[in-house]
This record gives sequence, structure tokens and C-alpha cells, in this order.
Amino acid sequence: MLALSVLEEVEELIRGVEEKVRQLASPLPQEGLSSVGFVDGSYALEERRGAYLLALSVSSVAYRDGRVERILPGSSRPLLWLLVPKSHGESRAGQLMTMLELLAAMDLVRRGLDAVALDGSFTSEMMVPFGHARDVHEEAARLVSLRAEVIEEAGEKVSSFAAEAASRRDVLSAARTLLGGLLEVASKLYRELAGSAPDLRGRKEALDYAVVFAETTAYLALLEALLEAARSSSTALVWVAKDAESRYIVEREGLLGWLNDLSLLDYAWRAGERVYTLLEGVSFGRPKPCAAWSQLVSKLFREWGEYGVCYFKLARSGPVMQATFPSFVSGSAVAKLASTLAALSDQHGYPRPLSYAHHTAVLNPELAQVLADEMYRRSSNPLMRSVLAPSGRALAGLRR
Repeated sequence: MLALSVLEEVEELIRGVEEKVRQLASPLPQEGLSSVGFVDGSYALEERRGAYLLALSVSSVAYRDGRVERILPGSSRPLLWLLVPKSHGESRAGQLMTMLELLAAMDLVRRGLDAVALDGSFTSEMMVPFGHARDVHEEAARLVSLRAEVIEEAGEKVSSFAAEAASRRDVLSAARTLLGGLLEVASKLYRELAGSAPDLRGRKEALDYAVVFAETTAYLALLEALLEAARSSSTALVWVAKDAESRYIVEREGLLGWLNDLSLLDYAWRAGERVYTLLEGVSFGRPKPCAAWSQLVSKLFREWGEYGVCYFKLARSGPVMQATFPSFVSGSAVAKLASTLAALSDQHGYPRPLSYAHHTAVLNPELAQVLADEMYRRSSNPLMRSVLAPSGRALAGLRR
């Protein structure tokens, strides 16, 4: 078959770099870390006619002195939030969940652990200004006069809210207070911007901008506070990803477009275990204007714009995973963290504390739907009932 012959050609070309990629592997150090914290979050989102109902949860555990201690409860204590307006609901939901994870990570840093591992990617965290916040800014700038002094004041206010939240011990209470404060700032910012909007569409974009500005600025302020706290306390702050689309190695080896780094390393390291390789000194690009406080964005990329990447495989039957970390974290600390993860791994080569944090955080996708139905049923306010009304399909009994 033609497809088989083409596949054989692809495999031959991959084999051409296999030995070179295999030689990237170094053995993990025998010495690990004595204490590590783990954070993972989850969200469930239910779309309604005028809003999204969002349920958030975060789980954190601490490994210390050979024991794993549960810190935050995860899905047993969800945080509920109504996303109004509903523009960019999916992106905003993920970002609000990450804010909860950052607060949880800050709590672990304060506990004096050697390292804190979050689920996901440091590069994705830093790339938030390139996503929906940039799209919202571009649309608002086209239709609304974005007055610098008004936005500056709002940015300072949001950053102050976020700093206060990051300093609080009760993570879930801090998150509720922060979200409420963001609504107040967004409402004020909207009123200031809407006066220059020429029509209804302009006011709609002004409201989207105000809400996304408040949320994104708060997110970036929390990220900066966490980075600063971790650096000051010499805590290795690392993001661990089960799946990642990074392509540093495949681009260097001329295989871009075929594979990503993890799939190439899974192939080349298929017989390996307790191995890793480091890529350090990678830099982010320069962000363009977005719906976030420009001073904070500039400061974040100026101070934290370099990062490292570590790929590691803990067991022969396990997957290759990725760790990304800010440049103040040493490669040796990341290698020791990976060695600790290897000691805590199950038979599939996946660290048990990471698995525990994930499973205790995961929310039932139907939770937000059930709660939204109940809120709709109980509400007597016509506007609230309109906002929370299910789709016509659902009202007709045709649920997915």
C-alpha cells in the first residue's frame, strides 16, 4: 500500500535522528528533594442563554518526611461563579481556574517546601496576554476610546486586590473576595469607558474589555506575586505537563510539522527510564497591547522572560513528561524534583501525588448544569431567569 510505503519513509527519517536524540538522555540523580507541594485545579462550565455558570475547584497536597498531607480539598468544596457577560467564556473559565491554582501554590510556598509543582506549563501561563485578552483589546480599541488614565487607575486597583488576596491564608475565601472585587473594578471601568462608545456595539465591547481587563490583570498580578515569593524563598517552582505541544527539539532536528518533542522522545527513549534532558535559556517574545495593565505586562516579561524546559521519563513503561520553570530555578533542582517524582511513581511511571491532586480536584461536568437548573428554578427575578434560562433545545427535553 502507498500509505505504508510513505510511513516507512517517515520512520527511516526519524531513525536518522533517533540516536542523536537518545544521547540527550542523562540519568536522574539519586538524590531527591525532602519536601514537594502539588497543585491541580478543575472547572465545570454550563452555558446558559445570557451567562455561564462556572464551578471551580483546587486540590493541593504536600509531600514531606515521607508522608503525603492533603491541604486543599478539591471538588468537595467547589467555588461557584456566574460569568457575565458570556464573551470568551471558555477561555475566561480556564484563566479563573488557574488563578485559584496560583493562590493554592502561594499557600504551599509559604509552607517552606523545597519545590512546588503545578499542573500545566509555565509558558502557557506567560502566554495569556497573547490570547483572548489581546483579541478583546483590539476590538475595543477599534470602537471605544481607551483612556490611559482610567485604565491606569483600574490596573493599580486590581493589582492591589490581587496582592491582598495572595497574602491571605484561606485560599478559597481569598478567591471569593478577589472575584467580588474584580466585579466592582470592572463595573467602574465600564462606566468610565462606555461614555465614549458611539453605539450599543461600542458599549458591548467596553463591557467585555472592562471584565477581561480586570480578570487578566488579576491573573498576571497573582502570577508575579507567586514568582517573586518562590524566588525569595528559594522554592523550585515548576509546572509539570502530561501532554505538551512544544517543538524545541523537533525544530532543531528538522522534523517540525511531523512530531512534537514528547512524541519524538517517547520513540527515542522507549527503552529508557529515570532519564532527563534540559533546555535552558529560552526566552519569550515581546507581548503586544492586550486587555491587561500594560505596566504589569511589561514588568512580568522583563523580569521573568527567560525559562527552562526539562523532559523526563520516570519508568520504562511510562510516558515522557515535560517540566517548564522560570530561570531562577536551577536545572539541578528540577532534576532532583524529577528524581523525587520517580520515587513517588506508580507502576505506570506517573507520580502518585500528582495523580491524587488531579483526581481529588476533578469536578463532575454535570455539576454546573444541575446547579444552574436549580438557580433558574428558584429565581423570581425576571432578568436573572432570562440569563439563566437553558437553551431552547434543553427546554424541549433534548439534552445532550
